Amino acid sequence: MPETRSPHRGADFEEDPRYRTAMRELGIALAYWAAFTVAVTATAWLLGGGKDADELSFVLGFPAWFFWSVPVTCFVFSGIAYFLVRRFFTDIPLSADGSAGEEREER
Repeated sequence: MPETRSPHRGADFEEDPRYRTAMRELGIALAYWAAFTVAVTATAWLLGGGKDADELSFVLGFPAWFFWSVPVTCFVFSGIAYFLVRRFFTDIPLSADGSAGEEREER
């Protein structure tokens, strides 16, 4: 089995603090998408699951289960995503030295 550990990782290895920020933001994004999936699925299932076609109600021409689970839930979660990005996400430079890259733009 090949060695997967980096040869550069040792006692003198200093982890880039951007990794910690990226991992925190990854956790937030995964929790957001899990909550979104559960909300869409649960709304659709609770409003339309197991009903016959003549039992369905309609909102703006759409079956109620579809209207409340897809467009309305997507609209609500778009607002939640906006809040999460504004509140918890940070803008970090992606350059190797951590600079914001102004030098490159000046050329």
